[in-house]
Amino acid sequence: MKQFIEDSKKTITFLGKITREGKAEPHATGFFIRIGRIIHLVTAKHVVIDKETQQIDDELVTFFNLREGGVTSLLLKDIRETDKTNWIFHAASEVDIAIIPFPVGKGKYDVKVIPDDTFLPIESLCELYDVFFLSFQPGTKFETRVAPIIRSGTISRLNDDKTFYIDGAAFPGNSGSPVFLKPSPIRFDEKGISLGGDTLGGKFVGIIGEYIPYEEVAVSIQTGRPRIVFQENTGLSRVWSVNYIRQIIESEQFKSQIDGLEAMLSKQEASATGMEKTQ
Repeated sequence: MKQFIEDSKKTITFLGKITREGKAEPHATGFFIRIGRIIHLVTAKHVVIDKETQQIDDELVTFFNLREGGVTSLLLKDIRETDKTNWIFHAASEVDIAIIPFPVGKGKYDVKVIPDDTFLPIESLCELYDVFFLSFQPGTKFETRVAPIIRSGTISRLNDDKTFYIDGAAFPGNSGSPVFLKPSPIRFDEKGISLGGDTLGGKFVGIIGEYIPYEEVAVSIQTGRPRIVFQENTGLSRVWSVNYIRQIIESEQFKSQIDGLEAMLSKQEASATGMEKTQ
């Protein structure tokens, strides 16, 4: 279990900016998945899109750990331009997920990936299943390494639109966090309760989008108009299920991009093999 937690922490990257003074300022969370042979970075769409211009944020930076120690960063604009890749979004504009291929250097970066065979669709989930998610949290110390916090919760409602709510508070900075099923000695489904032999614990089930607020409006006694809106965190968070990630992966835009990358990778491997034979 301890090793699983340590491996899960290494799938996390922090996203943010570097100030003019050279200071790292993360403000969101992302994670790495493997589709075929290509590693991808996944985060929330609203993290990628600049609020003012409504265009892709060209100043967005990803922070992650080095095997030799310390933290490094990459400007995502440079990755897009070097590898000729783009962010891929869901066909439905309201779906808060963004995916882009990511060049993880062999032996250089201390990162791990969530393999696609651990994806668990919402149809396999039940209310009351325990989950956990790993995140950047503003206010926590960030200097020498990417070290996510771990929050836990319970699936509180499965929604008809293939999202679900968890009774687990998320905050600004947690957007884009991966959500996993918590291993449990007791597992129940439509067939009943099973003791031991949990086959679902650790499965990847979704990505944190936003917390669900409670709003109370203060109305002016004189005009009868709203004057102030008080907002509180209800403790519920919305999760986009892996069903949505699957839909992006199955889109023509995604397939076209990954096919090109796979072909380029095969060409590079063939070239490297040829060089070895001539030496």
